[in-house]
Amino acid sequence: MPRETIIGNGRLDIAFDRESRIRDLYYPQIGLENHVGGHIFRNGVWVDGKFRWVDGSWGIKMEYMPETLVSRTRASDSELGITIETNEGVHNYLDVYLKKLIIHNNEDSQRKARLFFSHDFHIYGDAFGDTVMYDSALNSIIHYKRKRYFLIDGVTSQGKGIYQFATGAKEIPGMAGTWVDAEDGLLSGFPISQGSVDSTVSFELDLAPKSYELLYYWIACGQDLNDVQNLDSRIKRTGVEQLLLETENYFAAWVDKKGSNLSILPNEITKMFKESLLILRAGMDNGGGIIASCDSDNLQFKEIPMHTSG
Repeated sequence: MPRETIIGNGRLDIAFDRESRIRDLYYPQIGLENHVGGHIFRNGVWVDGKFRWVDGSWGIKMEYMPETLVSRTRASDSELGITIETNEGVHNYLDVYLKKLIIHNNEDSQRKARLFFSHDFHIYGDAFGDTVMYDSALNSIIHYKRKRYFLIDGVTSQGKGIYQFATGAKEIPGMAGTWVDAEDGLLSGFPISQGSVDSTVSFELDLAPKSYELLYYWIACGQDLNDVQNLDSRIKRTGVEQLLLETENYFAAWVDKKGSNLSILPNEITKMFKESLLILRAGMDNGGGIIASCDSDNLQFKEIPMHTSG
């Protein structure tokens, strides 16, 4: 499935498919180590005893906010009576993926909702020898192998962190992954797994009738445990809202550098030109190298040899 949006800062690069799911994550050099490699980070919602993964059955619109590398997505499911507005970005100099969600209750009744996020890392490009653990001190999930660490955390507007979690095996007979565990609205709480592993976390929200609540979610990337723990602390101190605003402002200034007079162009052409520059920037590392494509699905195709008669 082609990638719909790409966000990055020259070290951390993340690409999403048309169903707003992470499919590629490069770190710490664009185009070198893909720690997802086309596998799927799923997003799901449980409400009123019903569960839905956010997929093609939802009404989904994905775009970039004007003149910045922060994306904006709107996903709606009429059967659940839920609409989710999302902003996502990679901070301009901190190696963190930031996600702000506004969860709208479209019904006239008080409801309890749970949002689920699954993580199918293949660290260093494979799933052998990975470890995932629950950090009880931080109430977070950490995936790691050798010098690559990924810490997952979040907080709701009601001041609640991760509600439930699960770690477990995947890609072996009888073990599809912990994302299957989410479909009854509950997670097992198994705290550590090694080998070919994944994880899922949930957040719980109380939704008043015809109202909305916020959820902030992030993935901190580093090369050791201290790196990601320090980043997690910084995000909690500063807040996802402020960090996303810093990212918006940085890229808006970058794309509007002095000396570029586009006033003679139609507004639509100017918009496309600036968005193209930003997408090129997202696919470029800080040394100036430009990745041919961030879409790892291209690796699944084989060239068909052409035969000619002698």
